[in-house]
Amino acid sequence: MSLEGRRSCPRKMSGMWKRVIVATAFNLLFEYSMRGINNLPSQPVLPLILFTTYFTLFGMIEDIIARYRLRDHHLIVMAFSFGIIYQCFVSGAAFSPPLFLGISWRSVFFVILVWWGGIQTVMTFYLANRIVPRDWFRQRLPKMTWVTLLSINISMILLFQLSGRIPRGTVIGVTMMLLVLLVSVALLLKMLPRVQERQTAPEFKRTQVMDLLAGLSIIIFIICAVFLTFDPTQYVASNINRTATRIVVNWSILSALIMLGYRLHSKVPISV
Repeated sequence: MSLEGRRSCPRKMSGMWKRVIVATAFNLLFEYSMRGINNLPSQPVLPLILFTTYFTLFGMIEDIIARYRLRDHHLIVMAFSFGIIYQCFVSGAAFSPPLFLGISWRSVFFVILVWWGGIQTVMTFYLANRIVPRDWFRQRLPKMTWVTLLSINISMILLFQLSGRIPRGTVIGVTMMLLVLLVSVALLLKMLPRVQERQTAPEFKRTQVMDLLAGLSIIIFIICAVFLTFDPTQYVASNINRTATRIVVNWSILSALIMLGYRLHSKVPISV
C-alpha cells in the first residue's frame, strides 16, 4: 500500500465512526421520544449506558454491512438475533405477561419487526449513510476491536440485569429465546451474499420517501421528548410518557407500513 493509501485509511475509518455516531444519536432520540427529557434527572446515568450500548452495537452492524454487502432484508433478519436478546435481557418486555411458552410473542414481533427492523436498523442506516456516505472498500475492523465492542456491549446488558428491574425469564422462555436466536443467525448465514457478489458495492439510492420518513421521525421524536412529558408512567422496567409513547408507536407502525409498501411497489432495496 502506498503512503497516500496508508494515510487515507484513518480517514475512511473515521467516516465509519461518524456514521455510527449518527445511527446512535438517532436511536437515542428515538429512546427519549418515549422516555422524555423528564426522565433525565431520575436516571442521569442511563443516557451514557444507552449511548454505549447503541454505539457498540451499531459499530458491529456497520462493519458487517460493509464486509458482506448487506441490504435491507438482511438487516431485518439480523434484527431478530440481537433484538430477541435485548427484548429479554435489556427491556425485559419479552418476559412480561401475557406469555406463551415463556415469551410475550406479541411484544417480541412488534418490537423486532417494527422498531428494531424498520426504525432502528433500516431507517437508521439509511439516514446514517445519507448523512455520511459509506466507503464500501474501507479497512475492516480488526478482531481486537470486534472483541472490545462485543465485550462492552455484553457488559451493558449485564448492567441492565444487575439493576434488578428486568423481569426474569423461565427455563422455557430462555429456551425459546435461544431458538429464535439460532434460527435468525442460521437464516442470515444462508442469505449472505456469496464471495463473488461482494466484489460489487451496492449503490446508495436517495429516495424522497425515506428522506421524508426520516425527517418527520426526527421532528416527531423531538416534539415527544421535549413537550409531551406530562403523563409519566412505568412499563416493565422503563419510565415512559404515555401520550408520547402512543404517538411514537402509531408513527412507527405507519412508517414501517409505508416502508414495506414502498419496498414492494418499487421492488428496489432501501439503501442501508
